[in-house]
Amino acid sequence: MALQKTLSLLLLSLLMLLWLGLVQPSYGETMYQRFLREHVDSTGTGGNSSYCKKMMQEREMTRPRCKRFNTFIHEDIGTIKNICKTPQIPCKNGKMNCHEGEVRVTDCRLTARFRGNCRYQGRGSSRRVVIACQGKLPVHFDK
Repeated sequence: MALQKTLSLLLLSLLMLLWLGLVQPSYGETMYQRFLREHVDSTGTGGNSSYCKKMMQEREMTRPRCKRFNTFIHEDIGTIKNICKTPQIPCKNGKMNCHEGEVRVTDCRLTARFRGNCRYQGRGSSRRVVIACQGKLPVHFDK
């Protein structure tokens, strides 16, 4: 009886985390961890096509398909988390958990794919970005 109650509580906890969006079932990583993997490179300066090809492969965005577009932010995580403290603005999906700030980025755009080889054009700049936050953590790159 105690085991059944424990399992029920664990299942309920997992469902609650999924509902809150704090766990991504696909990779077993949280939305925050996925945001870090896909969008944060605080040590790099990026800005070119070879950077994009390397990073997109290393960060697992070329399998099973080439991701068409991705942005890497070249700021430390503290700077990115500070964006979550700015006033809320609407996200593309209409939710009100987005925030904007100016950061250094590299935009990677897919230009060709041939036999599993993804080719990207990279462009570095400083620009305004919009990220969705849950609490104090960035969880989605909106635009």
